[in-house]
Amino acid sequence: MKLRTIITLALVSLTLTITAQKEKLFEVGLQGGFGSTWILNQNNYGLQEMDYDYHYGGGFNFQAGYNFDNSMGLFTEIGFLKQGQKYKDTWTGDADVKRTINSKYLNIPIFFKYSAGETRARFRLLAGPQFCFLQKAEQTYTINGYDLEGMFELEDKEGNKFDPGAKDIKERFNSMDVSLVLDLGVDVFVVDNMLYLSVGARAYYGLTDINASAYQLENWDGNYESSHNAGGTIYFGVHYLIAGK
Repeated sequence: MKLRTIITLALVSLTLTITAQKEKLFEVGLQGGFGSTWILNQNNYGLQEMDYDYHYGGGFNFQAGYNFDNSMGLFTEIGFLKQGQKYKDTWTGDADVKRTINSKYLNIPIFFKYSAGETRARFRLLAGPQFCFLQKAEQTYTINGYDLEGMFELEDKEGNKFDPGAKDIKERFNSMDVSLVLDLGVDVFVVDNMLYLSVGARAYYGLTDINASAYQLENWDGNYESSHNAGGTIYFGVHYLIAGK
């Protein structure tokens, strides 16, 4: 690399750093969380539906934000969250049936941030849309402890045969979901105008039907109801003010 290029890059970096420190606008952070996840309106491909059971998942994300002033800003994240649903029931003939769906999404939200407070601890609110990209979807499906995979076949809306107990079921879901997110929490500064810790309770609800069109099959009652991701997660984070008040 030429000396002129090196000097130019160094000057640009220095200028940006000085400007950022002067204007106090930017920040970055890392967050990790754990919570309860749901798939509302189960899709059991025309088979008898089951009772819902609790399902938990964790996630992490990288966050970056721009503060317009001391109270308002825009933030985005890039992160992964494990989602899904558990079901269990007893069918006719004392058949003990269990099904667990595990999915993972890459999530990219766009948040409006509002914060308030004059002490080290400040209330904060994040709200906005989140764009969710499916990375994987798998299931375990058992009857009396025996794996249902390979036992029988069903037919989708396009007339294709499929195994309802198959482990990999990614093709049965749409590749993208859009959800609304609300996050309420507290930011606690450990170093003034430089470093703070955060804790927040985040709830989300998917606006789109997660089932692929070919698998939007009628339920046991002869109706079809769209399925939606939903859940609540507690996030803990550490945030560094590249520039931010």
